[in-house]
Order: sequence, then structure tokens, then C-alpha cells
Amino acid sequence: MYVETDFLLALAKPDDWLGDRAEAALDEHDVHTSVVAYTEFFLIADEYDLDRRRAVSNLLDLVPVRPEPHGEAVLRAAKYQQEELTPFDSVHAALAEPEGQILGSDGAYDDLGLERIPLEPGTQ
Repeated sequence: MYVETDFLLALAKPDDWLGDRAEAALDEHDVHTSVVAYTEFFLIADEYDLDRRRAVSNLLDLVPVRPEPHGEAVLRAAKYQQEELTPFDSVHAALAEPEGQILGSDGAYDDLGLERIPLEPGTQ
């Protein structure tokens, strides 16, 4: 069964009002989610003072991402956020990492070990 971000928050926050229901649902259903739900989780994790990297590592064991390679990307994205990337940039970089290249104009990717193919005018 597909779950969305509220489910992830219910599991990650210590005293979430939906926590008991989410934990019970883990026993009742085979749950999964998408990179989109985890990206939204990244965006709002600071509001709840959650350690993104630790929370996501724990959550992925309970709520995997489909397709499976995107789950690995979610872990990489959590790591990239420690490099001062925004949640969206970290997800883009994490999804591009297996190819090793990214086509774009954002210099934030330059220090990640990815080959950035510049999109800016006047570059090759």
C-alpha cells in the first residue's frame, strides 16, 4: 500500500498524533512510498527538528521506496544535504549519481564528484 509524507512523519516524530495508527498500519499492510514523499519529508524535517539522515535511514527499513533504486537515491540525498544542498538539488544529484553526470546550470553539483555538463550560455 502506498503511503505519503504524513505517514513518514508519524513514524519519525517522537509524539506524533498519528504515530500509533502508523505503527499499527506497518503490521497490517505492506507499505511503500516514492522519492516524492521523502523529498517532501526533507523539506519539512527541520520544522520538527529531525535529523534527516538518521530518520531516513531508519524509515527506509520500514517504508521502502519504489522503484528500489530510488531508495538508494533517498539515502544519497540525505547525505548530500549535509553538503549544504537544498532538498531538491540533493535529490537531483542523488538520482544522477549512477550515471555520473548532470546537465544543468547549478554550480552546487560541481563539488559532489558528478560531472556537470554546463547548461549556461557560452559554455560547452
